[in-house]
Amino acid sequence: MLDFFDIFALGLVAILGLTTATELPVKLEVRTALNSRSANIHLSQPPESVYPFTVTYGGCHSSAEVYERHHNISSVHRQGADRLIWLLPDDIESHGCLSAWSLNEELVGRSEALMINKGSRQWKKKRHLDKGTKLSKRASIPMTIASGIDAGGPWFDGVEALKEAEINTLCLNISGFQNLEIVEAGQRLGGRVHTAYLEGGPSDYQYQEMGPMRFPESIQYTGSNETIPVNDMKLTFQLADVMNQLNEGNPNSTVKFIPWIQENPNGLYYFNGFKQANGLPPTVTEIDDNQSLTGEIPVDPQVGNITDLIAGIGCNPNTTAAAAKNVFTAFKAFTENGLNGLGGEDWSEFAYLHNYLGYSLNDTDQAINTGAFAGGGGDSLWDLMSGLNQLPNAFYPHVGHITTMGRSIERAEFLPASKQVQLSWKNSYTDTTFQTQNYDYAIIAVPFSKIRSWRFPNTQFNPTLKNAITAMPYTTVCKVALQFSTRFWEHYPLPIFGGCSTTTDIPGIGSICYPSYKLNSTGPGVMLASYTGGDFGIRFASLPELEHVQYVLNAMIEIHGYTQAWISSALESGIRGSVQLLLELGLVDETKAITEKFMARWISI
Repeated sequence: MLDFFDIFALGLVAILGLTTATELPVKLEVRTALNSRSANIHLSQPPESVYPFTVTYGGCHSSAEVYERHHNISSVHRQGADRLIWLLPDDIESHGCLSAWSLNEELVGRSEALMINKGSRQWKKKRHLDKGTKLSKRASIPMTIASGIDAGGPWFDGVEALKEAEINTLCLNISGFQNLEIVEAGQRLGGRVHTAYLEGGPSDYQYQEMGPMRFPESIQYTGSNETIPVNDMKLTFQLADVMNQLNEGNPNSTVKFIPWIQENPNGLYYFNGFKQANGLPPTVTEIDDNQSLTGEIPVDPQVGNITDLIAGIGCNPNTTAAAAKNVFTAFKAFTENGLNGLGGEDWSEFAYLHNYLGYSLNDTDQAINTGAFAGGGGDSLWDLMSGLNQLPNAFYPHVGHITTMGRSIERAEFLPASKQVQLSWKNSYTDTTFQTQNYDYAIIAVPFSKIRSWRFPNTQFNPTLKNAITAMPYTTVCKVALQFSTRFWEHYPLPIFGGCSTTTDIPGIGSICYPSYKLNSTGPGVMLASYTGGDFGIRFASLPELEHVQYVLNAMIEIHGYTQAWISSALESGIRGSVQLLLELGLVDETKAITEKFMARWISI
């Protein structure tokens, strides 16, 4: 037991240490909670005579480095640095202090005692690098300078960019960056988000979505009351809240969610030209009640068995729940351990069913073509009032003045002498010389289908990474929206209020969706009359527009008897790019603020 003298002596040492620390030339502090394995140490700018000095973590009372040091953090050799990157080791303990030591091992700086929360989720979440260990069956691309790109490793595993040392802009601006520029190849913001207004503008409600259409919020299992939130999409709702706060008082830039109707029991089932006495095809509900109305040849029992097997894989409740919680980790788990440990990424649908399970070629082909491998989006879905364009439009007041439109980049080159990135483009395809602009950093948010045509002088990509860029499969999707003088589908005896449940075997039509907004209103309405992909997407997209529109209009008349005429990933990519740049610059505090603000669960700092 300590007696009074011991307690007094300890207290005296603590007071002396604290007093001394306030008078030392190097000021050290941590400005964020120490609840993960990385942090920024903020430094004052001491006199030049203090340099160089070494920063350590250890005890808080002694003035002798050998007794105080738990581990070295970094050495500072010259003026100018205002922060350091601190990677906290596993065996670190709380209540220690940061200390700065001169070349003569004299104490020149000390922080207050620090509390380290090793019980937090961020601390416990360890990053498992995919390097062919027992955790993985395949080796990953090392995302380092040596491979041609320093991207921070497999993105869904977290970010570990600190080994050695529109959303993009929003994140960087929030972090204090000012000298920013957006270079856009087109003439609008939004990229894949594209609302087509067939008459008037957003307030006239005569539109359809030519890009993504809805946002899943939650999934509810059939036959139960269990509802699972789709965490991946929370980012979209958060972004909308942030933009509404930034645009408060500007109704033209407000993002407002409205319910999206995905399924409708009164959707029409038009196959083999069959219609009922009322002149309309049977509804989805009527087909469920009476399968003979389909007019189709009964499915072979073996094909039905395969279809059920496929549905059991793609719609497995555990897999669905895992994906709703974190789609990145769920994807990795399936690719490595799915299909009963075979690895979901090692097998195509056809190879697994035919080569491994031994089903016949015909049965396998029929089952796959039913589309059973396609996944769903969620049961609680949302749209945006006046169209999804409202989301990128909310950015205009903040980034419009720093955006260059109509500049299609063709080259990106790193300049070793200036350590800058040079982007090159042509004002016209007839130009023989490039226009160029140099930047300190460039976040390239361009799809691989476009990147394939770029040139990267003086850059050698890892062969695996290069192959991933060149071989990434894309499919062509084609949509046709038609405006009708009335919303006639809402006036049937069994009215259709929204939904994408009408289906047909008319070639090239695909899905048919009715608007989920302004239900049961008067005046004209816009229907997504055709949404098809694959081979039909390519063929019909190549038709002259008037010919294509007339073909789809004729199909709608045939089906309806009327004679008048799918965010999250982009946002995630944007945040990911901002995080990588911030970490490259050593701005750990700002990085943490961004990931916490937008709930970037897939990134661990």
